[in-house]
Amino acid sequence: MNATTRISRRTFVGAGGAAAAGLLAGCSGSGGGGGGGGSKSMTFLNDSDIKDNPFGKAIEAFQQQSGISVEVQPVPSDYDTKFRTVLSGGKPPDLIKINDDYVRGMSATGALLDLAPLIERDKLDVSHFPENLLNFPKQADGRHTAWVIAHSPRLIYYNVDMFKAAGVDLPPTTWSADGWTWDDFLATAKALTVPGERFGGLIYLDTGYEQTWAINNGSPTGIFAADGSTFTLAEPQAAEALQWATDLTCTHKVQPAWGDLQSTNADLQLFAQGKLGMMFSQFSTLPYTSQNAKGFTFDVAPPPAGPAGQLTESSVVTYSIPAKAENPDAAWELLKFLTSEEGGTFFVEGNMWLSMDDRPLAKLAEPPAHVGLFVDAVDHSTLPNQTQNTLGARQIYRPMLDEVYNCNAKAADVLTAAKPRVDESLTKPG
Repeated sequence: MNATTRISRRTFVGAGGAAAAGLLAGCSGSGGGGGGGGSKSMTFLNDSDIKDNPFGKAIEAFQQQSGISVEVQPVPSDYDTKFRTVLSGGKPPDLIKINDDYVRGMSATGALLDLAPLIERDKLDVSHFPENLLNFPKQADGRHTAWVIAHSPRLIYYNVDMFKAAGVDLPPTTWSADGWTWDDFLATAKALTVPGERFGGLIYLDTGYEQTWAINNGSPTGIFAADGSTFTLAEPQAAEALQWATDLTCTHKVQPAWGDLQSTNADLQLFAQGKLGMMFSQFSTLPYTSQNAKGFTFDVAPPPAGPAGQLTESSVVTYSIPAKAENPDAAWELLKFLTSEEGGTFFVEGNMWLSMDDRPLAKLAEPPAHVGLFVDAVDHSTLPNQTQNTLGARQIYRPMLDEVYNCNAKAADVLTAAKPRVDESLTKPG
């Protein structure tokens, strides 16, 4: 899921290696910016405006050091349609934001430059990178068609004062299931809920819960099969997990109704107003929460452990260089800078994302008191399997799930009904 901006659930929360090496032969080999191999300008398509935020400050530092001018082209709405349109055109931007879930599908079209020769040629030191996130964009044939610049793990945010006032034990402060299972979460949510005044918890609004809860309930693959060919969210263990999360609303009344959560940042506003005790959300929501949660202390905890595990999902912030880019050398220099120790420091100090280079992570600051749990999440992570057409699949099954979330149908029935259409969509590159 895209981690650059907060988006509603309905917003849709990947050239040959030898040719690429030749094309970029003039590129600098440094990991923190460089001369750009002769190209002194580049264009950059992004899904939001980065002016005055940590990302924008990182771009400014890169321009000053490299002498390369970066023209950012923000597309704040309907980004998925825009980037596909420009990518298929004859003159795409030099760098594009790409939803991590779409890397495989776009890679299959040949529209993305293979970065593997550049990684090897420049002898990049990736020893400080999380291996699973570094290799996430790597394709089965060895092509490395996108570059992960940062990540945004999900944890449970909770209102410490509300816990204490209700006489409820606080969640664990380490990655532990001790006293922190799904049953414990439900019992806690019930204790925190005051009808008409506040809700105890919120799980199902952040779409990352689909993969996380399915895997933790024992689903072998989560949303999609390992080879990306079938829709495994419809299988019993996965469907049961989605039903559990929905029942927090429909059966137990400890979670806000689906219809009350469709405005932008509805979950964050409820939490900041003291009307929500716990919520499953990303690291990237930390700035909003820190600025707006007044009058109470908040902290974070790992997701509650399901019957089969206690993993979470990170949103992976990915960018690609189009195969037809006019200034790929400059774009590559920018990608290297953003994942250098210096570049990553901008993201960490601004609480925007976690850096790929782990050295800036020591600069994470409170609040919350246990902010380090976000770093620990790297070792407790699951990522959805890639498909050729994740976008097409989501456009089918997620609207259908509204019937479940509105308490009008069961998850197993809706997902089973969706499966034939979703499976068919996965056969078509999207």
